[in-house]
Amino acid sequence: MPTSETAEINRLRWQCRRGMLELDLLLIAFLENEYSSLDREARKGFATLLEYPDQTLQSWLISGSKIADKQMVEIVQIIRQGGRGHEAER
Repeated sequence: MPTSETAEINRLRWQCRRGMLELDLLLIAFLENEYSSLDREARKGFATLLEYPDQTLQSWLISGSKIADKQMVEIVQIIRQGGRGHEAER
């Protein structure tokens, strides 16, 4: 029987599957490589982020559009620094 943390990771992995391949790759890589190092608030932020539509996530994570919600700004920065978004800024 899976632990509650395993169940949570599985639920998040399913939510990381989007309609845009770029988002799938970025979000799943982040979940697999960085999520476990996040504190509780950042984990909540990631779960909340996954509730946004693909177009919004693409705008924030890939295009670098401004974000009004402070909680989302922080998690988007963490994701971009740990993934392809960070490489694009170099």
